[in-house]
Amino acid sequence: MRSPRPVWSVLAVLSCVLSSTGALGAEAPWAVVLGQDANAPALSKKLAELKKDRALAWVKPAKGFPKVMAAKALPGLEEGQQFAVLGVCGTKEDADRAMALVLPWAQDASVRQLTGTAALSCPTPNALKSPLKTDAKVAASHPFPNAPGLVLTEHRLNPRTVMECQSSDLLLRVAQGPAVLAEVLMKGRCVGPCTPEAQAQAKERVMALQAQAKQGSTTAELLLKDSATSCMARDARVQKVVTDLGMPMAVVAVGSSIVSMKKPDGVLMAPGCGKLVESPSLTEPGADDLSLVELMADQPGPEAWKRFNVSTAGQHVAHLVWNARKCEWQSDAPEPEGQDM
Repeated sequence: MRSPRPVWSVLAVLSCVLSSTGALGAEAPWAVVLGQDANAPALSKKLAELKKDRALAWVKPAKGFPKVMAAKALPGLEEGQQFAVLGVCGTKEDADRAMALVLPWAQDASVRQLTGTAALSCPTPNALKSPLKTDAKVAASHPFPNAPGLVLTEHRLNPRTVMECQSSDLLLRVAQGPAVLAEVLMKGRCVGPCTPEAQAQAKERVMALQAQAKQGSTTAELLLKDSATSCMARDARVQKVVTDLGMPMAVVAVGSSIVSMKKPDGVLMAPGCGKLVESPSLTEPGADDLSLVELMADQPGPEAWKRFNVSTAGQHVAHLVWNARKCEWQSDAPEPEGQDM
């Protein structure tokens, strides 16, 4: 039979538990750290740059945060260091959710557990006041690969019918649970001859062109290909969502089945500076099937989304670069030499 453990040993174990949790059975707080440095002014500059680039647009910090704090105010973190702190949360789950609100723009963000008590100042989502309409239907939901709890959602709403045309709007949202962080509405519409009078005129025109084509008119043959006699929807629809670059980027086609309305306009809709930002047009040669769009970053890593090539079916379409000051992707140079898409 083993002898009882000495009282001092039990007290030592209990002391360790209390020091790591702050109280028996309670979790020690977690700091959401945006960066660390021995130099406090360097961290202040970092915070200023993050704010200028609107990297913190989705987060609502507690009063006085984010701020630079010394290690002595954050028990358990490295001595002699300064920390840019977004806030301090009571649980790791809360800290992870707060950190997700600044990813992937704050590349150095992390959550760090403390070994002692600290005043809680956990950030919350900076949510929009934008309830969904009752007719909105969720079409799909796409999680952010590196930001727990963040999703890009697709909704269809405002359905309407004009003659044979059935159209609706596309609503893209970034959300964390019930909190809506960003959204953009891409309206659909009915195009072509959308009144009885317009359809009658269109049919007469087609009959006249058919007669001319039978007589050998090549011009009439070409015009027939671009002639429409029906009222058709020209809606925005997500063709594909790509997450290879660290965030969901939706490939959106805005088009109609009417030949005369040309091929679909294609764009990327992706998060940036607290919004959903539309890229320059992707409707270059080879971009007919937008479901085949692929993205390839110039450099791998957490900032891959800042510079990347776009291809469709293996054919280069665009090279996009993020401009933080203007809050937009810009198409600058063609495919880099030696890079095979």
